[in-house]
Amino acid sequence: MGLLKARDKKAKNPEHYLVKRCPECFINLPMDATKCYSCKTKVGDVDHYGKAKKKTNWYSYIICIGAWGFLIVYIGWAFF
Repeated sequence: MGLLKARDKKAKNPEHYLVKRCPECFINLPMDATKCYSCKTKVGDVDHYGKAKKKTNWYSYIICIGAWGFLIVYIGWAFF
């Protein structure tokens, strides 16, 4: 039972991985990679499962908020 607990602790520590996996296409990447060479997704640090964390795409959030703001202003102008 003690061996299983030791193995679980070792597996959940991100420092023990040699490669990380892309969150989109699951290709193995080097630990220092910032972009997947296959699907061009920006990747971050490795999580405790060995998968790279996906970086937040702030540009898309800004575009979405701007589009909603434009829609609200247009509806206010057109109907009220």
